[in-house]
Amino acid sequence: MGEQQNTRRGLLGGTAIAALAAFGAPATAKAAEGDWGRPRKCVWVPQALGDWDTAMQVGIREFCGMVGWSYQRLGNPDYSAENHVEQVNNAIAGGADVIITELESPALSAAFQRGIDAGVTMVIADQGIEEEAKNFGLGIIGEDGFNAGIINGTQAATFAQKLTGKKDGVIVLGNGNPGSDLIEKRQAGSKLGIENYNKANGTNFTFDPYPDSEFGELTESVQKWTAKIDLYKDKLVAAIGTGNAIPIVKAFQEHGYKPGQIAIGSPDIPPAHQKAIADGWMQWGEDQHFYLMGFYAASSGWAKAERLYSGPTIHTGGELVRKEDLKAVGPRTDLWISKAKSYGIM
Repeated sequence: MGEQQNTRRGLLGGTAIAALAAFGAPATAKAAEGDWGRPRKCVWVPQALGDWDTAMQVGIREFCGMVGWSYQRLGNPDYSAENHVEQVNNAIAGGADVIITELESPALSAAFQRGIDAGVTMVIADQGIEEEAKNFGLGIIGEDGFNAGIINGTQAATFAQKLTGKKDGVIVLGNGNPGSDLIEKRQAGSKLGIENYNKANGTNFTFDPYPDSEFGELTESVQKWTAKIDLYKDKLVAAIGTGNAIPIVKAFQEHGYKPGQIAIGSPDIPPAHQKAIADGWMQWGEDQHFYLMGFYAASSGWAKAERLYSGPTIHTGGELVRKEDLKAVGPRTDLWISKAKSYGIM
């Protein structure tokens, strides 16, 4: 996305409102009073480009608009730690004052240190390795991945028994990004959630995790899930993702399954996932509150740069979303989508 500038904060009355409107904030917004510091350049560097972070972008951009900062997004659609490091280095070289990014691999530590040495305020959001973050005196703003996994595994076992009537069978988990800190925590938590359900309910569901490329090209992931369906056949009672279950649904549709014939779900809850729940193809998702994650990350960067507070750890999300919950999640999704379109983010 291109860099989006706004007029310097510090104006009063109608002039300030006009400045916010030029940035993309609603015309009804009131100018914030107080000394918010000099205008800064805030850059969000996702570990991989895609539309997964749209709500997060809206949150970052809206906070930037409140304090007179510019906003830019840099990234590479093909994930690798090397590509991610390169983009962080590009943000540093491009004059970023604040960089919001993940620290999902120790390979990012050198880039973080490079940014700190250059005077950049570094903020960890979405995912981060706790020990690496502590080394920099930083917190992590994002979901508790292990807890999200427990919810995921518990729902998988619950719906596996409810939909199939079976007390044993295989629950397959697709790992979309092996080695990534958040995704590995989601996998480990999912395993524990299934084990806990087995102990509490006298079931004997087994767990089969594998790399399913769900964050990559759709066709490749569908083919991998097709192979799992052919392998386990009637033994398969649930199919779960670690962030994108759309390829799972597609694979079962192509096999002639009907909605609700097998348990399907995953952490995260993008619009397509919500529709799949509404249509009965999935039974659950989890909202990790990307909008709030972005807003908190940007405000944390401001607090560190302007008020010298070290970055806090804030756990967002953990909200289980089932069909009956869509009435609450849908309207706020519509709202950030509308904002994203008005800001040119989507």
